Amino acid sequence: MKDNNLINVKWFRHGHEDRNDWLRFGFMKLNAKNEITYQEWELKDMLKYGFATEILDCPDLRHKSFILIEYDSIQTKCLVDSEDSFVLFSELLIHVDIYFCAGYNSDVFIHKNLPKFYDWQTENELKWYKNELTIKIDKFSDHFYKVKKFIPIAPNLFKEYPINIIKKRFYNLDDKIRKVIGSPSNYASVYKIYKKRYNALINLRNQPLTYDVTLNDSLWGWPNHRIKLHQALKKLALNGFLINSILKYGEPSIHDNSKTLNLNPNNFPITIGSIDDYEKMLANSKLGVFACGFHWGWRNILTLALFFGIPVTTDRLLTEAYFDIHKFKIYEIEDENWTLVGDLLKDIDLDKWNRIKEHNQKIFDQYLTPEVVAKYLLSQTCK
Repeated sequence: MKDNNLINVKWFRHGHEDRNDWLRFGFMKLNAKNEITYQEWELKDMLKYGFATEILDCPDLRHKSFILIEYDSIQTKCLVDSEDSFVLFSELLIHVDIYFCAGYNSDVFIHKNLPKFYDWQTENELKWYKNELTIKIDKFSDHFYKVKKFIPIAPNLFKEYPINIIKKRFYNLDDKIRKVIGSPSNYASVYKIYKKRYNALINLRNQPLTYDVTLNDSLWGWPNHRIKLHQALKKLALNGFLINSILKYGEPSIHDNSKTLNLNPNNFPITIGSIDDYEKMLANSKLGVFACGFHWGWRNILTLALFFGIPVTTDRLLTEAYFDIHKFKIYEIEDENWTLVGDLLKDIDLDKWNRIKEHNQKIFDQYLTPEVVAKYLLSQTCK
């Protein structure tokens, strides 16, 4: 990133982009330090800056953000997409200059091939995905030069806090006036919420080791694999490990062939122990255990575990960050019976847990704090 005072960032907002709040907070923080000029506008205002009308006509913009970077008389139209994975990459990439993809996979976007899926997955579980990816690669691969790696889906940043009624009325009036006169939105109240929430997460980094595993889970994405995970956790609990977990029912999907499993909703939830404050109890846990996200995508609770610094085990990651995610201490597995979980719980003592926490927190702060993420995006556009 060069000569930051010349960088102007315009974010065209809509109502379904909370997965990009981490980046948004980063821009706000850089603006507060006078390193950039950051403004927020209504989505429709993008047309004044050369964005295509097809974007406004798109029926589903969830997890997608549209940002204009103005630097040294050059305007760069960016799409930041935190959809689950490479399978669901957005066709809107044809309408922007740079496409930041949270669900990046090199096999898809560089080699234009299908990735290597998991050994335990059947052809029926992969059929929809293979067809979908093959069609999309063939149709859009000429635009893959625009695709850049981004970050794992970040922890939830927005949280409802009580607000003084007088302040709330002021913010609402101010917003109406700004819309009438054509000024950018005032995000001051949101910025305060982000800072308060971020500080609360920072405080959870210092939790003592109390539990072995804490996991709040659902059947969303290859249900049999998740059921086997919770069966493994149950066996560990019976052997004296401190497990707090829940596996809730989720509606089956045609994507992963779960509609054919005929699972009985009455058999769920499957519970071990109890969870009353998931984030705090996760920070207290020896090991974060996560089945792969639906569509092989990131899960923001995994990213939160890395933020806390605790050791993490998960299915082999098919998604890639802008940096080498293996700088973190992550134990990847391809064992459908989850035997590694018990081995790790036996191997990790308090001293090792603290050392891994210190290491993972350091890596997180090097690559994934909101300001660092914002600077990475700007580094890819302001060259």
